[in-house]
Amino acid sequence: MWKRLKRFWRRVRGVCVARADIISGLRALGIRSGDLIQVHSSLSSFGFVEGGAGAVVDALLELVAPGGTVMMPTFNHGAESIFDVRSSPSYNGAITEALRRRPQAVRSVHATHAYAAIGPLADELCSGHLEAGTFGMESPLGKLAQRGGWIFLLGVGMNRCTAGHLGERRARAHCIGWDREPRRIRDPKTGKVVPAAADVWRDGPCQIEWDPLERQMRERGLIQDGRIGDCHVMRMKAMDVIDVASEMVREICPACRTMPLKTR
Repeated sequence: MWKRLKRFWRRVRGVCVARADIISGLRALGIRSGDLIQVHSSLSSFGFVEGGAGAVVDALLELVAPGGTVMMPTFNHGAESIFDVRSSPSYNGAITEALRRRPQAVRSVHATHAYAAIGPLADELCSGHLEAGTFGMESPLGKLAQRGGWIFLLGVGMNRCTAGHLGERRARAHCIGWDREPRRIRDPKTGKVVPAAADVWRDGPCQIEWDPLERQMRERGLIQDGRIGDCHVMRMKAMDVIDVASEMVREICPACRTMPLKTR
């Protein structure tokens, strides 16, 4: 009910965004056919979107066609006791769930941080996620970064930019227990519930996330800004985020006392 009221208020207020607005706004930020992009998003940030989340997905796919691939986080953040690649929903907003539900979408198998993608690179990006680890460089986002992919933040801040975690892992930040949390998934081939691993989170504050990382990125001219309706958009190279975060880990983390949460 509250979401419907918010949508009605935005429509009455006159902040109405069409698919064409999304296409023109993102094209002005440099999206081209053939691009490889990772999108973090908030549907409500735009105002009222004609066609809802599906229109945003349609716009993104149209912009990168032909030959481009769109990937989104479809994480459950541990809310699902047993992850099922076919039925476990995304907890990252309506746009990501709309993409996940597309018949042509490919989804990675991971207990807490699965990705979904559409495009010619979708299968390659989403394969082998369990073996690569949540934020390994051979995870879906790591593969995207190594292929020169872009990150777009649509109405969300740097605290949604998961690439920073890949930089932390690459530099072996000691505050996260990499692949040390026992979880369970449903094997998509056999249907059986099998053990899996995720990351144990930190027990205290981080001096890298997220304002400090954004400041470093902006000081180096690595973030481009735009606007679509009420939505503030940021564009950056995935590998730039990983590189800057890794540098910050090597500089800041040795003296930091934050450690992984204790688990049973």
